[in-house]
Order: sequence, then C-alpha cells, then structure tokens
Amino acid sequence: MSDPIQVLMDEHRVIEKVLDALETAADLEVPSEFYDRALEFCSAFADACHHAKEEDRLFPLLEERGIPREQGPVGVMCDEHVQGRAYIQKMREAATAGDYDRVRRVSLMYVGLLRDHIQKEDNVLFAMARDVLGREDLERLGAEFTAAEKPEWARFRAVADELAAVVG
Repeated sequence: MSDPIQVLMDEHRVIEKVLDALETAADLEVPSEFYDRALEFCSAFADACHHAKEEDRLFPLLEERGIPREQGPVGVMCDEHVQGRAYIQKMREAATAGDYDRVRRVSLMYVGLLRDHIQKEDNVLFAMARDVLGREDLERLGAEFTAAEKPEWARFRAVADELAAVVG
C-alpha cells in the first residue's frame, strides 16, 4: 500500500510543473491551446483529483483526529482551494473572451496562491497529519485514494510534461 501523504506530495510535484509552465508562459507568446490545456489540468487534476482527495478524505480524517477545521489549518486549506477555483473560473472566462492578457495576469495570481498553498501543506499540514494519523488511518486513506482514482487522471502527468515542454 502506498503512503497516501506521499501520494499527495508527489501530486504536488506534478502540479508545480504546470505552475512553472504558467509562470514562464506569462512572459512568452504561447498558443491559446497552451492555456486551454493548462486550465483543463488545473480543473481536472489539481482540483477534481488532488484537492478532492484532501477535502473528501484527508481533511475529514484529520478533523476526527483533533485537527480543527474552523480557525485551523484545515479550514485555511479549504478556503485556499475555493480561491483557486475562483482563479480557474476567471481564467476560463478570460480565455473564452479571447483576453489572454487577463488569462496571464490571473494565472500568475493562481501560481502564487498554489505555490504558497503547497508549501504550507508539504511542510506544515502533512507533518501534522503524520503526527496524528496511525498506521490503520494511513492504510484506510491509501485504500480510499486508490478507490477514488479515475483512469483519466493518469494522463495528466503527461499533460504537465507537455505544458512544460511548450515553454521549456
């Protein structure tokens, strides 16, 4: 059974590839398809896959083990997920309108939010999780992650590499 905390951290590395690509693309002329693919990645992988694992499985378990949502780290992470979704929506609206200058500006706000968010999860929240979750909790969480996995999510690792190659 894989370590579910490590799974989330590994997904962070994939997300960071796309954040790097978005940051680099802001200073380049890239085809609109780049942003279409990046938005698909952010919505389907970063949010529907990764953030859903946290919100639906990890965070409730952390709350059961005494880490508070309200006025606590879990609530902060959830609020940042909501903020990230709002940025994705703003980027999508701007892309639909053909306003790629706005897409670039909003993408940089999204990049800043997620970089900070990932740092907090990797260095604070996940360390707390390792302190309060027992072996059985981790095994259950790993099994739940595996059961929730959707086949299409695997392709997003390749999408991250493709986006990095466009700007690389």
